[in-house]
Amino acid sequence: MKLLIPPSGTANAINRHLAQAPAPGLQHRANRAARAVLLGLTVLGSVFIVEPALAELPTAVTADGAASGDYIAIGKEYFKNGLIVLGLIIATLGFIAVAAGGIAKFNEYRIGRAELGDLGVLAVVGAVVLVLMVYLLNEAAVIIT
Repeated sequence: MKLLIPPSGTANAINRHLAQAPAPGLQHRANRAARAVLLGLTVLGSVFIVEPALAELPTAVTADGAASGDYIAIGKEYFKNGLIVLGLIIATLGFIAVAAGGIAKFNEYRIGRAELGDLGVLAVVGAVVLVLMVYLLNEAAVIIT
């Protein structure tokens, strides 16, 4: 039968032995860290040893409707494309604003500060505003191009 509580003289010897010996988990973690560093250095070294790939770069895409040497026409086409992207950004921000307003109104309805009719009116008006905005931005894109 083993004693759960060791005698007082042996307790000090066991504590001294445990204090001097490294923890087995710590030794295992140190070995894993050393292996990871070695693997990283090996991969990094192999990157510098490998020869560069001799692939060709793709040709640059010119703007639609412009000759390859006409830089003013290319600039105009890029400006038109930039305006169309700006219209898409405006439409995205409008959608986010309507969605955020709808979420805020739903939160007010959930708390009890707004009625369900207020939420419905916001949804209908927001949808009409978004449809009108997308229509106008689409017409602007047709006029630009």
